Amino acid sequence: MPFTPYTSQTILPSANGVVDQQQQQQQQQPTSFFTRRPTATSPVGSPPDVNPSLPPSPPSRFNTLLPSGSNVASTSFTIDAVEAWDTNLYLGTSDGCVLHFILEEQSKLGEVPYASRLENKINLGFGRKSIERILVIPQVSKAVVLCDSTLSFYWLPAFAPIPVSSIPHIKGVSCFAHNVAEEGRIGEDGTIELCVVKRRVLQIYKVGELVQIKKEMPLPDGAITLARHGRNLCLADYNHYKLINLLMPNPTPLIPTPQVTISSPTMLGSGSQTVPKPVLTVIRPDEFLVVSGSISSPSNETTIGIFTDSHGSPIRGTLQWASYPKALCVEFPYIAALLRNGTIEIHNILDQRRLQVITFPQSFEARGMSFGHGIRVWMESMAERLRRRPYAHINDEELESELKRQVSKFSTVPARILIHGRDSVAAQIVTPLVVQVDNLLDDRRLEEALDMADQARNTMSTENNVYVERMQSELDYIYQKAGLLLLQETVFEDAFTLLSKGNIDPRMVIHLFSDLAASSRVNESPYVLLFDGVYGLLERTGRIEDMVAKTMERNYSPHLEEDHQRSSPTMELRRVLLRNAREALEKYLTIERGKRRMLIGKGDTVCKAIDTALLKLFVTNDQDDSIHRLLERPNDCSLEDCVNTLIRSKKYYALSILYQSKHMYENVLETLTKIYMGELPDTRFTNGLEQIKRLLLRDISPEHLPMHALMQYAWWVTEQNPVDGVEIFVRSPRAKEMDSSEILEKLEQYGDEAVRSYLDYLVTTRKSKEPKHHTRLALTYVRSVILELEAVSKDTLHELVEEYKQTVNPSNVSENEMTFVGYLGSHQQSSLVRRRLLLIRLLQRSALYDPGALLDAIEKAGPLDIEKVIVYGRMKRHEDALRILIHDLGDFVGAETYCVTKGQSTGTVPAIIMQESVTPARTSSLSKKQVVKKKQQEEDAIPLPELPEENDERRALFSMLLQTYLSIKDSQLMLIRTMHLLTTQGYYLDILEVLDLIPDDWPIQMLQDFLIRSLRRSLHDHRNSQIVVSLSRGENVMANSQIIDLYKDIGPIYVDPQSECHKCHQYLGDSIVVREHRHGHLLHLTCAKAAGIVKADE
Repeated sequence: MPFTPYTSQTILPSANGVVDQQQQQQQQQPTSFFTRRPTATSPVGSPPDVNPSLPPSPPSRFNTLLPSGSNVASTSFTIDAVEAWDTNLYLGTSDGCVLHFILEEQSKLGEVPYASRLENKINLGFGRKSIERILVIPQVSKAVVLCDSTLSFYWLPAFAPIPVSSIPHIKGVSCFAHNVAEEGRIGEDGTIELCVVKRRVLQIYKVGELVQIKKEMPLPDGAITLARHGRNLCLADYNHYKLINLLMPNPTPLIPTPQVTISSPTMLGSGSQTVPKPVLTVIRPDEFLVVSGSISSPSNETTIGIFTDSHGSPIRGTLQWASYPKALCVEFPYIAALLRNGTIEIHNILDQRRLQVITFPQSFEARGMSFGHGIRVWMESMAERLRRRPYAHINDEELESELKRQVSKFSTVPARILIHGRDSVAAQIVTPLVVQVDNLLDDRRLEEALDMADQARNTMSTENNVYVERMQSELDYIYQKAGLLLLQETVFEDAFTLLSKGNIDPRMVIHLFSDLAASSRVNESPYVLLFDGVYGLLERTGRIEDMVAKTMERNYSPHLEEDHQRSSPTMELRRVLLRNAREALEKYLTIERGKRRMLIGKGDTVCKAIDTALLKLFVTNDQDDSIHRLLERPNDCSLEDCVNTLIRSKKYYALSILYQSKHMYENVLETLTKIYMGELPDTRFTNGLEQIKRLLLRDISPEHLPMHALMQYAWWVTEQNPVDGVEIFVRSPRAKEMDSSEILEKLEQYGDEAVRSYLDYLVTTRKSKEPKHHTRLALTYVRSVILELEAVSKDTLHELVEEYKQTVNPSNVSENEMTFVGYLGSHQQSSLVRRRLLLIRLLQRSALYDPGALLDAIEKAGPLDIEKVIVYGRMKRHEDALRILIHDLGDFVGAETYCVTKGQSTGTVPAIIMQESVTPARTSSLSKKQVVKKKQQEEDAIPLPELPEENDERRALFSMLLQTYLSIKDSQLMLIRTMHLLTTQGYYLDILEVLDLIPDDWPIQMLQDFLIRSLRRSLHDHRNSQIVVSLSRGENVMANSQIIDLYKDIGPIYVDPQSECHKCHQYLGDSIVVREHRHGHLLHLTCAKAAGIVKADE
């Protein structure tokens, strides 16, 4: 059964029937009215591609409401033109009149929604000349009528004539056309354009409040008909079809104009002549259709339609008709052609296939067809099928009103194609697909029904309009009903595929399964809405188990009683069918979940039902991987329902993932710890402690994981593995919120390593200012060194010193010398050395530890000379420190470094040790940004100049170092190191002091470089000081001059006991007074600061 896009429905019946009805209504109050209800039925034996016209509807009040003497049904005229807009119908007659009908909406229940009323009869004043065409232009509220080669204009909607003084008639018109591209639009100047063809000229008018000519072009051959889209015109004259671009002068000829031979009376008898009969129309932007064919005789008709673009090139395929068309109407993607044999053929423009043939009764005498703005037609057959109701019994007046409006919108459709006969009018309505297919479904002809639905679906436009919405609603009904019918046959996979295509609410499908019905949420808002026909079918169908039982009873009823007593193939078949149903349901729900991917995780009711049902299906089938995939991503699983399901099935690890997806982290941790301890066994939980630690290290808001819960489970992890526990305390994004004192106190029971790791975090990462933290960390480092020494020997320390002395050559100052700390850095393979470097790094960087306590611990540990030097520096025992560096260690570079850093360092600790010893702390994204910003600020900061007291301290230290060098017993070494010191660090040495300390027997040439640089520097400082003094004197003179000028401008200021502050209005008294310069107001000093007149720090 092919898809038939249109149905013909009579809206103005024949005159004879109307006259009979009028006579009856004169004796009684008229109660009948115009209805538009399709009653078409295909007669037996009709061809499959022919849809006979519908028999006329019962007589309406269309003509009976005409006033006496103006009866439309009079045989003195015929209908020659039809146009419609909204609820207005305009009929042009052969006697030069326009009949204006209005469709009125009925308010009484039980009535057909619309009835017609004759509003007016307009005589155009051109005599009994036939009206050739009516064009309605709602954008400018005007109508244009062509009658007797004259265009006249009228107001809409009343069709009142516009005075000729306002808009004159346009005479000598052969044809005219509007711009199809302007349908539903209006120009920026509030006008639309009208193309008018006269004898040898083409004129373009702008129609608005007035009608003004815009452009005129010569058209030597004139035109019989034309159509326009944008700047392109397609017209036909007596010889050819032509294309004209309004921006280009020359037309493009296409094909010859078809000619028809007609007989006509002459003076010598009857004769014949040829008359052109061109037919053309607009298809789409820059695309037209022209008709070519031979119409010389009824037996020799070869008629084709040729598609052409704006350049005159043929495109698409061609259309073929059984006879020559009188008129064409395009409602993309369909084209309707009224043929001379009185039928209408419908073709698909996209593939040029003929879809339908519509016939009319002979009494109709189809004479013409027009495409307008549409007239609304009520279709009761549509309303019966597309009416929807909520599945749950609710009392919601707003929802009921909305459903009624929706039915009215879908069942009241515009009929844009109107066909007029001699004295009748019919509308070509888009055939309700649902009506055709529903009959097939009732006959269980599912394959034919679905083929028709698929055809309609494939030709459905992508535009968003009422037609598309209605077609989608029809398809939904068809696919839903077909799916339920297949469910009754237990063809589950195909059935669920159709239900998905029909966009049925997935909650209704879930509700069909008994064990899942409680999770379907069918009674929750938004409510499940079902078509009436689908609702009834569902009620009759029952649950999936009922469908399977009915199928078994229908097919195996003789064996069911026997098989009930024992296991049998039929019972196995029942289990297989139920398993197939659940597998098909799983696929269906997965597809529906994909449709709603943008709503997942947002609490949507349908998504909750889908995810909960999927989880239960996965649990039933023991699909652990599928369960985890569902729960690890955003989901809408019902918490209570799914928790109970997972607990019953002992899938505790999946339960923890569910809790995690709901941000219930306390429940997650409780579940995971119980699984780890064996209270809730689950083999899927692997690497358990690491997973718990990673969870505790995540940046979780306090709302979802309070601090007390975080600490509780952090200590639980510490019980299992102290290293992992300390890592949580150190790397947690919320580590700074934790009580460090409490953590340190509790960590003592887990050993020195745990305490040291946390103290290292406090001091290095948190930059703790607590001296006890620094002291305690340093002492733990000392203890770790002691433990390493116990494992080896204290002689190892002496061996390191001796190896260092042999490595360096203090007499050769040109080589890159190494500090003792640097030497230790090159021996990191030794655990003892690494421990010492960690201690050295802390001692050099921290100034908050207790040096006395550290010195005692270091002295007890053994000969840790370099460590002792750093502590001496903190205690200002610089002479002892330098003595160790020079005489015991032979670390001359370290000694000079010690003096430069004012006793804080003896060498740089290798960076690799620093990186290894510092545990990186995790932070939130905000903290990371703050750290980056702080580092950038530190990098951009300008170094501050050295303070004088810092230089004094360095001078004192280098003086001590010089004295220590001079005490070296090896005279050669003493001389080399002293001269190197004077050369490199002479800036910090006083020339007079140096001359006092060096031996008298040293030749002056040895000191020449030192003396020259020192004298030059001294002279430079002296001259700089003189310049500063002179600049200061100049600034003082300028300041005094400005004060004198200011006193002259201001003059004396008088303050008496009655003077008030301008701001607080209190007496000034003896307080300090400020005079505001601009207006001379007096204020207290505090008020002036508050007002911003005086800076707060002045």
